[in-house]
Amino acid sequence: MSTQTRNLFHHLPPPAECLALIVGALELLPFGILGLRNPAVFADGYGLPIANDTSSSNTSTNGNASGLSPEAEQQTKKALVAAIAARNVQNGILLLTFGLVLRDRRSLGVAVMAGLVATVADTVIVRAYGVKDKIAGHYIGIFNSLAIGGSLLYWGRNDPLW
Repeated sequence: MSTQTRNLFHHLPPPAECLALIVGALELLPFGILGLRNPAVFADGYGLPIANDTSSSNTSTNGNASGLSPEAEQQTKKALVAAIAARNVQNGILLLTFGLVLRDRRSLGVAVMAGLVATVADTVIVRAYGVKDKIAGHYIGIFNSLAIGGSLLYWGRNDPLW
């Protein structure tokens, strides 16, 4: 390997750290900020239908079984999905801080593995309440948490590839 190539790879973080930074960026942008901006679209990833306009929902003013009007029910759903997006923003900031600022691989591995709790919970929620076709993305999240977090914890700072 030439000196120039070796210097290029010397400055790049190991593969698991790169993947963790990608996960952090995904948590922050499409799963976080964009979810906060448009909860109805973000809810589709959970298979939870939320109408953008309340005119397409039941127009009865009597409310539903919960006693909420259709408009209030849609607002409640949007608020709950926005809370999930806010959690993702927090997770993204945490992962990017450990990976880019602190550069602590062990802590980054712990943070990625801790994301397994939310990812498994999201998978259970989609399986129980959402559209089953939307569950595949959550299985990928579980795999990513296990594989990336596990490799960061296993290799620590002595990554044999770098």
